Amino acid sequence: MRITQDGIRLTKRNQHIRLHIAESLIMMMKKKQLEDITITELVKEAHVSRMTFYKYYRTKTCVLQDYMYEMVSAYMLDVEQKPEIGGFHERAHILHCFEFFREYREFAHVLILSGLQYIITNALNDYMDTYMTSDGNDAKYKLYYYAGAICNVYLKWVENECAESPEELTDMIYKILQK
Repeated sequence: MRITQDGIRLTKRNQHIRLHIAESLIMMMKKKQLEDITITELVKEAHVSRMTFYKYYRTKTCVLQDYMYEMVSAYMLDVEQKPEIGGFHERAHILHCFEFFREYREFAHVLILSGLQYIITNALNDYMDTYMTSDGNDAKYKLYYYAGAICNVYLKWVENECAESPEELTDMIYKILQK
């Protein structure tokens, strides 16, 4: 059983409910700005009660943060099962990153249009703080530098409607890293 950032134990049922709330909010954000969406509208769209919403979330932004946390958790599990992609600086790993997160491009695009891309950056930083070990400040800041660059490239790629293939994007980045 997984536990959320807030310490809530998740069963398959409540994971499904939380995912449905998030997907409903993301769909609504394609038509309206986050601040214009009421909790009443959201719970009606998600077919849950207000009590259920507030059982899991304090705000609509918390819904988006939780969804991003789920994405990062899924990515971590996926990477653990694929040791052949190598470390962060390996071409195969970079390619895998773009292929994986391309599946979430609609979510990222909604965040970009709403000026909420900090949710992605914060989730990435939380991941780094929690799961990455480093040997001193130099290594830590180097890792943040690298992750921030990949994140910004991803955001720009999504903003440009993923015009390049993941392979083309990876080749561009890998060439830069080789210099």
